[in-house]
Amino acid sequence: RERKNTAVYVTNLPLDVSVQEVSDVFSRCGVIAEEIDRGKPRIKLYTDDDGNFKGDALILYFRAESVDLAIQMLDDTDFRLGQSAGAGKMKVAAADFSYKAQKDAPAKSNNKDKKKIIKKTQKLNNKLADWDDDDPQVMQDTSSRWDKVVILKHLFTLKELEEDPAAILDIKEDIRDECAKVADVTNVVLFDKEIEGVASVRFSNAEGAKACVRVMDGRFFSGTKVEAYIADGSEKFKKSSEKKLQLGDEEQGNEEGQRLDKFGSWLEAGGE
Repeated sequence: RERKNTAVYVTNLPLDVSVQEVSDVFSRCGVIAEEIDRGKPRIKLYTDDDGNFKGDALILYFRAESVDLAIQMLDDTDFRLGQSAGAGKMKVAAADFSYKAQKDAPAKSNNKDKKKIIKKTQKLNNKLADWDDDDPQVMQDTSSRWDKVVILKHLFTLKELEEDPAAILDIKEDIRDECAKVADVTNVVLFDKEIEGVASVRFSNAEGAKACVRVMDGRFFSGTKVEAYIADGSEKFKKSSEKKLQLGDEEQGNEEGQRLDKFGSWLEAGGE
């Protein structure tokens, strides 16, 4: 019986990347297979003749479904958000089965090896069960208005906004584009008076919000590690109105008008 492909081949990774960092990013899309004896993730970083990493990697998942999810969520994105590798955004594709043909035929397993394989499979199945508990594809939608809202922190600095008022629009567009690769985005709000560089992203459903948290939390944006979590409605963040606003106010559209007025004033002043 033909075996399903469970591997992805990735190119354009940063040259200083580690196996652990690759594991942290790609494990958001599924459980990564592990070596039977050492328990290390089955990730191969390819090097040139001089032993230098050349930006390509092979990641072997435990289940074939993770391949499509990794391609959907991570292909044509920055490995570290806001920091493109030298050759551009990373590319994620289903691995060619030909890589297996390069291996020698495995020797027959003895009983001891079979026990190891069974034990390892059970361990990965347990991990898979834990991962599926949070899988947005298997979760039911909820009626809570906050289940659809994701809070993102450390996306920008106040100094960055002070030096270039137009950066607000660019950052907002970047956030929308990045999050839209995960699920349908209905609104993005930047809280431009928060020192932690806060933005909220509203998705069309709770599954999309969960998927966003899984992909964005812990990733790097312009050299800073992003924090992502589902809003609970109690958050209050400051914006250009100089007062604290609840997240629910984003639906009123007031802050957008204020921000555009500020941007318009900057334009009238000649961009100084």
